[in-house]
Amino acid sequence: MIVKKLVSIIIVNWNHRLFLPSCLEALKNQTYSPIEIFVIDNASSDGSVDWIQEKHPDIKIKVFEENMGFSKAFNYGMTLAKGEFVLSLNPDVVTAPDFIDQMVKWIDMDERVWCAAPKLMRANNPSLIDSTGLFLNYLRKPYDRGQNEKDEGQYDAKTEVFGACGAAALYRKEMVEEISINGEFLDEDFFAYYEDVDISWRAKILGWRCIFVPSAIATHVRGWGDTLHKQSNDDLRNVGTRLALKNRYLLIIKNDRFKDIWLYLPLILLVDSLRNFYLLFFYPRVLLGLYDVFRLVPKVIQKRQIINQKRIQNANIQMWFFQ
Repeated sequence: MIVKKLVSIIIVNWNHRLFLPSCLEALKNQTYSPIEIFVIDNASSDGSVDWIQEKHPDIKIKVFEENMGFSKAFNYGMTLAKGEFVLSLNPDVVTAPDFIDQMVKWIDMDERVWCAAPKLMRANNPSLIDSTGLFLNYLRKPYDRGQNEKDEGQYDAKTEVFGACGAAALYRKEMVEEISINGEFLDEDFFAYYEDVDISWRAKILGWRCIFVPSAIATHVRGWGDTLHKQSNDDLRNVGTRLALKNRYLLIIKNDRFKDIWLYLPLILLVDSLRNFYLLFFYPRVLLGLYDVFRLVPKVIQKRQIINQKRIQNANIQMWFFQ
C-alpha cells in the first residue's frame, strides 16, 4: 500500500469571508488525502473567524490582533505545517477536486523541483486564463503568463516556469530552510505584493526548479481585496501601490546582478522616471515607497550577501527575462 505524503494548506485571510465557503468546500472535496488546513487571519473585521469556527471547527486558526501582512502570516503558518508539501492558497481560489492530486504527482517526480504552479482561470470568466506561471520581463516587471488570454490549450504542456503565483502554489517543505534568509521563507519586509516573485527569483539563483502543471486547475477572483485595484478608496490604493513600488526595487537590489541588468538599465531608469513623475503629480504619497527602500537598504544588502554565498554559478537567470 502506497502511503501518500501529508499536504499542509495555509490560507492567509484578511476580510475574505465572502469567498471562504467556496474555497473551503472545494478543499473538503479533494480526492487527495491526507491534508491539514490552517487559516492565518490578519485581524479580519468581517466575521471570517466566527464563521470558520462555527462551520469548520476542525480547521486550525491563528488570529492576529493586527494585520501583520501576507509574508509574516504565511511564515507563521509554515511553523505549524507538518506536511512534506505546503500549499499556499488565497481564500478567493476554488480548486478542482483533483487539484492537489495533480500538483503532488508532478512535483514529486523530481527532487530538484521546489514548487508547482497550477493553471488558474478567471473566476468571473473561466474561459480566460488568470495565470500559468509567474515571470519577470527584462524591465523587471512581474507578470502572470497568459493572463486574460482565452484558453485554447496554448499553455497545456507541463514545463518549467520562473515561479508560481502566490494565490496557489505548492512548495516542497524540505527546501524551506535552504531558501529562507534569517529564518524567513517569505521576506517580511515586503509585507505584501511580489513576495512570490522574490522567493521564485531566489530559488532560481539557488538552482531549484518550478514546474507548471496544466492539469491542476482552479479559479481565482483576481483583484478582489487587492488594494492595487480599489479605485474607490484612495488611502488603500496608495498603501498598496506604495508597497508594490517599494518591493519591486527590493527585488532588484536583493536578487539582480549588474551583468544581467546593465544592458537594460537605461530603459528601466527612463520608464521608472516617467512613472514616478506621474505619481508625483497624482499620487504623491505612493512615492513614500522610495523612502521605504532607502530605509531598508542596509537589511537588503545583508540579505543579498547571504544569497550570493549560496548562488549556483551556472544558474542562467538572464534567460528567464525573455520568456
